[in-house]
Amino acid sequence: MSLFLVTSLGSEAFGYGAPPVQSSANNYTVEIYSDKESYNLGETITFSGNVNKYDENRNLRISIFDSNNNFISTKKTPVNIDGTFSHTITLNEKFSDGKYIVKAQYGSSQATVKKMSFVISSNDTSMEQKLPATAKVPDWIKFTSGVWVDGNSSDSEFINAIQFLIADKIIVLPPTAQGSDMASNEIPSWIKFTTGVWVDGNSSDSEFISALQFLIKEGIMKISN
Repeated sequence: MSLFLVTSLGSEAFGYGAPPVQSSANNYTVEIYSDKESYNLGETITFSGNVNKYDENRNLRISIFDSNNNFISTKKTPVNIDGTFSHTITLNEKFSDGKYIVKAQYGSSQATVKKMSFVISSNDTSMEQKLPATAKVPDWIKFTSGVWVDGNSSDSEFINAIQFLIADKIIVLPPTAQGSDMASNEIPSWIKFTTGVWVDGNSSDSEFISALQFLIKEGIMKISN
């Protein structure tokens, strides 16, 4: 025969023999926030916050689950002596578009689990859909690109021209994460081939813009913020 003892104190009741109802009154609690509410795949997300009582023997664990409660990742995160913390991750191939739940717990005993959420919006929608219906690359850009394709201007000159057009919003690119700097400004040969096909009128503006987006993602072309 199992024993279940309940004692009462005022208006509260405490049970022994079953998991206790979680209360943050005397627990180690944590507050956690993200730098944004919505992200694109490939972006980074930074979690930050604080714990109510610093304990050098406790670990802060941040775990991420998808909307179906499937486990995605977990990470022990250092807590500063003032109780603050910060942790950054990249939304890589483990993720897809949808809502995600974040659970933060400081220690394994007398710890309250804090939950929050964020959303990922996939950026693989076609360029035709993301660009305004009236978007069109000016004809004179084709001339400039054709000069480059024919070998009469350098890769750097081509990149500088495209950067100017993007900065002045003559060409509007869909959002994309920028890659790291590269030592060379040499553009892959297939980009020149793709541009040549576009210059000759055998591909659409969106295909040309897709090639430009690749240059930005790979860090070959940097766009100033």
